[in-house]
Amino acid sequence: KEIVVKEVKTGKTYPETYDKLILSPGAQPIRIPTPGLDEATNVFTLRNIPDTDKIRTFVDEQKPKTAAIIGGGFIGLEMAENLVERHVDVTVIDLANQILAPLDFEMAKLAQNEMENHGVRFELETVVSEFKDQGRTLILKGGKMVQADMVIMAIGVRPENALAVSSGLKIGPRGHILTTKTLQTIDARDDS
Repeated sequence: KEIVVKEVKTGKTYPETYDKLILSPGAQPIRIPTPGLDEATNVFTLRNIPDTDKIRTFVDEQKPKTAAIIGGGFIGLEMAENLVERHVDVTVIDLANQILAPLDFEMAKLAQNEMENHGVRFELETVVSEFKDQGRTLILKGGKMVQADMVIMAIGVRPENALAVSSGLKIGPRGHILTTKTLQTIDARDDS
């Protein structure tokens, strides 16, 4: 029934009591640990407006000629479309055998064909196994190389659960906060 609040501007902390606390921590972009990723200086994720601003600033200032987008879902393809509009040569990389996983194969293929007509290349049924040259060279499973002045990881999100974990709440197998049928959190020490 009590939380500790930290004022970001001053660093001051103080206790705050509550009757009901609603947790709404959201999600964080997935970054698959890949050799060379930590040294890459040109990799972006897209989750919020500040992420969008970073990508736009990079494109405006660095004027990339090539981009690799990891993930063929809605966000990845939206980024591909926007980068093509900015005259960037785009390659989309996805583990699946099709883009837009929620669609049936035939519908997804129509979208892929349209994007290919606008210059987008696709590397499907593969993954990035290594980043080299500070993220400028992506080595795909099987050894094929993709050159990229910028990389956008758009492979989905996972629950942002750091507060729940540090508070001792029970977490599910996919990282989500477990609750009872009445949406009450469960103490991690509770075996029920």
